[in-house]
Amino acid sequence: MNLNYLALEIKRIVRSPQFALFTIGMPLAMFLLFGGIFGARDIAPGISTATVTMVNMAAYGAMTAALFTGTRVATERTDGWQRTLRLTPMRAPGYLMVKVTAGLFVALPVLLVIFAAGMIRGIRLETGQWLTIFGALWLGALPFAVLGLMIGLFGKGDTVQAVTGALMLPLGMFGGLWIPLQVLPGWMNTAGHLMPTYWLGEIGRAPVLGGSGTLTAVAVLAAWLVIPALVVMARFRLDTARL
Repeated sequence: MNLNYLALEIKRIVRSPQFALFTIGMPLAMFLLFGGIFGARDIAPGISTATVTMVNMAAYGAMTAALFTGTRVATERTDGWQRTLRLTPMRAPGYLMVKVTAGLFVALPVLLVIFAAGMIRGIRLETGQWLTIFGALWLGALPFAVLGLMIGLFGKGDTVQAVTGALMLPLGMFGGLWIPLQVLPGWMNTAGHLMPTYWLGEIGRAPVLGGSGTLTAVAVLAAWLVIPALVVMARFRLDTARL
């Protein structure tokens, strides 16, 4: 993987006004909004609804940051950037790895901002819990980076952002990050368990709520990683063959 290209890609993303507004600002605003709606009622000894809301919005923010990796890929396809890269020593695996890794790196500031806001609002956890939640959500964003890459390889530069934004609505709502699945109708609850965001939230909430579903969550997220990754590789080979 070309580290210089990775550094350039990360700089291009974080310098974009849309990055600060949508990738960081929106999850933060939603945390403050839902934190006010759900309040800070105790749901377990030492655990409040505010803590769960913080984890959910951190998961949503990490997912958002990773997904939007695909918007740059679609733009580069439209502008002929992939054709230009064929004239350089960079090969397809390196290009794809840079895009996915950049998606993970831009998820870091989102998690830090949401956690800092949680601390300011009085959320207190043990150091080990903070680190475990942070690591779980960060690594759990990997399938979404690959999913965003897949969307970018199929979409066009002028439409992929709208497609990605439309996808974030069901992922957030039916994945149980915006509202608890228990309040949704039965079929929506069932559908929610198929969403990768539900399992991302599960591994994020596990350090504070406990539960025995962590291995299941990891298995489901792994499936959401492998299947889009296979599609990405097949699509990229097809694209490069056409160039």
